[in-house]
Amino acid sequence: MAIVCGTDLSDLSRGAHAAALALARRRGDKDLVLVTVVDPDVAGQDAERKAADVKRRLDEVIASFGDGSGLRVRGDVIVGPTIPSLVAATETEGGDLLVVASKGHSNSPLMKLGGISEGVVVAASVPVLVVRDAAPFEAWARGERALRVMLGLDDSASCEPALALLRRLRGYGPVDVIAAHVYYADEAARRYGVKTKSMVESDPEIERLLVRDLERRLGALDGEGQVLFRPRCGLGRIGDHLLEVADGESVDVILVGTRQKGGIGRLSSVSSLILHDAKQSVWCVPASAHLGRLQVPRFRVAVVATDLSDFGNHAVPYGYTLVGERGGEVHLLHVRDEDHEGADVADIERRLLALVPPKQQHVTTRVEVVTGDETAQLIGEAAERLGADVVVIASRGRSGIARALLGSVADKLLRTCRRPVLVLRPPTE
Repeated sequence: MAIVCGTDLSDLSRGAHAAALALARRRGDKDLVLVTVVDPDVAGQDAERKAADVKRRLDEVIASFGDGSGLRVRGDVIVGPTIPSLVAATETEGGDLLVVASKGHSNSPLMKLGGISEGVVVAASVPVLVVRDAAPFEAWARGERALRVMLGLDDSASCEPALALLRRLRGYGPVDVIAAHVYYADEAARRYGVKTKSMVESDPEIERLLVRDLERRLGALDGEGQVLFRPRCGLGRIGDHLLEVADGESVDVILVGTRQKGGIGRLSSVSSLILHDAKQSVWCVPASAHLGRLQVPRFRVAVVATDLSDFGNHAVPYGYTLVGERGGEVHLLHVRDEDHEGADVADIERRLLALVPPKQQHVTTRVEVVTGDETAQLIGEAAERLGADVVVIASRGRSGIARALLGSVADKLLRTCRRPVLVLRPPTE
């Protein structure tokens, strides 16, 4: 694998050269490829002559590097449309990173949908680093300081490749990580089943729960460097809040996953807004990027919901099986109807504790009793509030008219719960 650096040999591109060179050294790469594209639509009939002149200048730039680390720097000049040519060159060279430079458009009154860097981010199948300032990368490569990276972190699938790239970076050298997450107070309150006091001010209880979940989402990070979590109460566009966090934390690069929206869809894209307005370098990782094996998750916290019927109680042993024999946590949950609000909670808790299988002293057991008519919603909220890795529930598997009229708690839970759900069905006869 190699880094491919797109360059037009301008003063602006020198930053991309320097950052690409610094990263290649840190990674221990053997090759760095500089690619210049001569677009015939711009150069006209002089495209071939201009390509020869560009090749001479590119060779001069490569000769000026004077790299003594054993890194081989190669150059290539392509005549063709700029964005497809850069993407194709990266694929041909087996590149796993494309580096380009951009000054951004933060001073423009309207977001432009064009631009080489934005077009490459949409088209490339590998991560793209858009360089605004190469100095932090150079200092990091010399071992003078940690690289300070802000990751826009959420629970979407597009974030997973960005997490994998972050783990790789920590393997190359010290990286300070700022995990930023923007939440909206009303949505977060519904998610966790709590009340919020304000729609515009940070909520300590919600942020405590968010940081807990963000820590689990980020997982264990090998390597050196700080890891900080920065939840931010949102009012407006997510991208604007992430930029505020980046500025406040003085980060060197913003790392974001992208679904690579094209055309007018870019106007609603968080990554496009950041790429357009950020003062810092931006590292965009497409959701389709393959950056290593997925981590094997471990279930540490299970929420087991039961209506205390014989069938419902069958779910309880599965919760203990899923969290393992040591260090796990099982929450036994019962939802009581509002019509039975006077039921003795202490008695319900005793009945729940009586369901704990023998020899589970190494697993922490807690009991939860909540009241309401929306059983599936209450189970989902409890799972969020308690930080469940998995929810376990037994379902009688109604079908046909009975299912349509009565509904199914398990079905509703599967549709609405953000956590993995294990549904136990009755044994077939």
